[in-house]
Amino acid sequence: MNEVIFAKDIMLEQDVKKYFEIMLESAIRSHMTITTIFLKCVHSTSSEVNHSNVNTQITDFLTENIRKTDLLFQLADGEHWGIIFLQSSDVEANAFLKRIFHLLKKDSTLESRVALKASITEIRNNQINFEILVEKNKALLADNNQQQWWIEQIEDYRLQSIELVKVSIIEQNAIFRKVLETTLNSMDIANFTFDVTAYEDGYSFLQSNTYQSGHLHLIIMNDILPRNNGLEILHSLRTMPNEKRFLIYMMSERNSEIAALNAYEGGVDEFIVKPFNLRLLEAKIKRTFARYWL
Repeated sequence: MNEVIFAKDIMLEQDVKKYFEIMLESAIRSHMTITTIFLKCVHSTSSEVNHSNVNTQITDFLTENIRKTDLLFQLADGEHWGIIFLQSSDVEANAFLKRIFHLLKKDSTLESRVALKASITEIRNNQINFEILVEKNKALLADNNQQQWWIEQIEDYRLQSIELVKVSIIEQNAIFRKVLETTLNSMDIANFTFDVTAYEDGYSFLQSNTYQSGHLHLIIMNDILPRNNGLEILHSLRTMPNEKRFLIYMMSERNSEIAALNAYEGGVDEFIVKPFNLRLLEAKIKRTFARYWL
């Protein structure tokens, strides 16, 4: 049985799991991309090759060539290295591999007859955990027929997560409330899906507790409402710990600078004067979510 060889001063597999989970959660929440590279050393069968020296040399080489924001680690079998790249795509990972492969081929300080092969996984959703990531990449690199300097790719996790958005419509006019509800339910916005609920007054909205959810929440409400008007609701929402999760549109029949000023100073994201074209409302919402996704 071969001895498992670890390079010194490198994070190991069991230490990286918690960091990966934190990075993934943060990346999904911020709509960023994580890309991982796994590398496996292709040793010569020659007894002249000192495997311990090779592992140390490759670790030192990788450490010198990654960015400060990248996380380098070694798997428990001692035969694989992993690198986690934040805010980088598979295109950048491919370019990185081609660069380091080129440098390694020319590096005369490394043991002879030694090469690497690699796999890339671009992650844009939370349908994966660290154990699955390691298992899939090790399996991909287990093929002994792969050539030296081979690069494989896993594409199962490239699709962006679809984010659920709570939508609350607070409008006392039953007909217009239904029109708004139909409009929002029919909207198609990339990477988002809407869960729409309508309320006839501010009190029923506040009693619903839907605004206490951690989801992104779009609120379209009138400024004048029976039982808790729009400004009262606005104040309640903007004093909550999760207030940054609210996107608040206020509608008003008052076409005045004072009304708009009071609304914006209170924390609305959009102030819309009635009557308005529904296509304008749709355009504003699409623009808001396009900017939110960046």
